[in-house]
Amino acid sequence: MGTIFWPKDPLDGNDMTLLTSILRRWCERYEVELTAEESSRKAKELVEWFEFGVKDPIELAELIDDKHWLVSRI
Repeated sequence: MGTIFWPKDPLDGNDMTLLTSILRRWCERYEVELTAEESSRKAKELVEWFEFGVKDPIELAELIDDKHWLVSRI
């Protein structure tokens, strides 16, 4: 078995704290349970933006709030 190259840095505790706080604020704003399906979709989107290189908390919050543009999923 060969070595798998994963180009992304692993999320550390600080990253998870940041992402969790953004997601919790989004859930509170829209009155969505943290365990709801919509919350899971937003969490996935949030991690994708973070791994893409967006690190600013305000920008991340705006992106999952669809304030920049709408990203459609197929």
